[in-house]
Amino acid sequence: MILTNYFIKRKVRSLVNKGSKRDHCFRGMKEARTVLVMYDAKDQNIIEPCLETIRMMHKQVKTFVYGTAETEIDSDSSVSLCAKTDLDFWGFPKESVCNKLKAINADILIDLSKPFNYVSQYLMLLHPCDFKVGIKRNEQDLYDLSISVTSRDDIKHLFGHILFYLQTIRSK
Repeated sequence: MILTNYFIKRKVRSLVNKGSKRDHCFRGMKEARTVLVMYDAKDQNIIEPCLETIRMMHKQVKTFVYGTAETEIDSDSSVSLCAKTDLDFWGFPKESVCNKLKAINADILIDLSKPFNYVSQYLMLLHPCDFKVGIKRNEQDLYDLSISVTSRDDIKHLFGHILFYLQTIRSK
């Protein structure tokens, strides 16, 4: 049972402020070898075809899946977090989950999680990836490349925009 989201929201704000001090490196899909995609387990059926698109570009895809119950995922390329068992009393993920996620070497991190998923935001900010992409939120800017969406936009539409921009970016 989680007491409140207050503490993790506060930590996310603190990490966002520190994030401006980290190294940023814009990368396009041509330069990337490994892509880490973070998403909610209930969106898995929608996101799986999107992941296949990246795989067809001959990129290695790693995933982080956040769910409220145990989720069946490919254990070789994924890290899953169950809200019931992998979070402490204060709402923070256990150290073992943080270490597993930080151990994934990724050139690009794409965050497709829901807007108020503070656990995913916290873990995304902890990840050492140089180039992070996600949905622009009303809060502070969390990503190196933020995509603005309307309330009607679905994940497939957003993913299409992200892929377009990643293919357009040239780092040199």
